[in-house]
Amino acid sequence: MSAYNRERYVEESVESVLAQTYDDFELIIIDDASRDGTPAILDRIAARDARVRVVHQPQNKGLAPGRNLALSLARYDLVACMDDDDIMLPTRLARQVGFMREHPEVSVITSAAYLIDEFGETIGVSVPRVDSERGRREHDPSLFLELIHPTVMFRKRDVLAVGGYRDVPLEDRDLWGRMVTSGYRISVLPDFVMRHRRHSSLMTSNLRRLFEFGEYVDFNVLRRLRGEQEVSLDAFRAIMEAQPAMQRLARKKKNKAGIAFRKSTLYFSKRRWAPFLYHLATALALEPSYYTRRILRKRAGV
Repeated sequence: MSAYNRERYVEESVESVLAQTYDDFELIIIDDASRDGTPAILDRIAARDARVRVVHQPQNKGLAPGRNLALSLARYDLVACMDDDDIMLPTRLARQVGFMREHPEVSVITSAAYLIDEFGETIGVSVPRVDSERGRREHDPSLFLELIHPTVMFRKRDVLAVGGYRDVPLEDRDLWGRMVTSGYRISVLPDFVMRHRRHSSLMTSNLRRLFEFGEYVDFNVLRRLRGEQEVSLDAFRAIMEAQPAMQRLARKKKNKAGIAFRKSTLYFSKRRWAPFLYHLATALALEPSYYTRRILRKRAGV
């Protein structure tokens, strides 16, 4: 777990880990130079439970360096990811450890999650669809890149073999792409293992930049699957700009729809119905069939 300025949620998150039915684990928490009450909360919990190890960073370094530090300190090969504001369901570790022991050929698994808002109210579900073998065969990155990071469990040795997390936007998507194109297998255990919090504060983040980087990750995944070298972000942008006008228009339309849908889910979590409906309508108008299916999956959990 990497923690930063989460005094409102971090105690509940940590306690949900300590309450697991599978209790033979260590919990490594990297406090990324929090400036609120987070460090004191973590130290208090660590003082009463020897399974908790807290490392305080002297300065804020971001998610990827924190995750790599935690990974380097882990004593066990099976590593479960966790965010500082999510809530583990009690049997998460037992189910995932059992799956990984039964499937030694699998390097990474992801699972399903209930989506909750800032107040802990359930607002939907997310069930990843993963088939890394088919994705490799059909050159379809969507079949192995769309994992829910805090539900992931992986084998430390396999993640380290591809270099761990890179300090980039969407560092988890980048990691899964490198793992699959290096021959490692990702699978899904569809059990619900987490209450995954969605924050409306994400609306202030640069969604356009994140969507562009997601495209860049997918682009390089396809290049590696074809036996080609990955390109730099600047080279990717030049390639995109050189595309015919209709392809550029289609790409712009797809990205605009994706950003609108993302914003709609965040406004939904705040119960701000007018902007929620506006952005949802925008996504449906631009990509009706795709986002109709997305909505049905989110509500039905399939």
